[in-house]
Amino acid sequence: MNWSSCFINVTKGLLRGLILTLICVLAISLVMSFKDLGSSVLGVLWVITTCVSIFIGATYAAKRNGEKGWLVGLILAIVYYLVIMIISSIFRGEIHLGIMDGARLLIAMAIGLLSGMLGINI
Repeated sequence: MNWSSCFINVTKGLLRGLILTLICVLAISLVMSFKDLGSSVLGVLWVITTCVSIFIGATYAAKRNGEKGWLVGLILAIVYYLVIMIISSIFRGEIHLGIMDGARLLIAMAIGLLSGMLGINI
């Protein structure tokens, strides 16, 4: 596997996932300006946004890479999650790591792994 092309493909997939996340967050914010959404609804919307963004990014990166889709998807999911954690820590002003964050990372890794496998076969 050519690591430089893998890096480029993961970066492009990561940017696609982050842009999709930004669009979804802006859409959710727009809806929240007109209607009050409960915290449980926001939690579900955030999980859906994260999962779909990782899916889109990992599928794209794996398809472009052409081999080892599971590894490309796994790398993308880990980097995506770390970027989101850094951004949220900056906005919150504190670093918060708990058991749920570990569970979310494992879910993100599973989605990235499976999406990478799917991306190779599309």
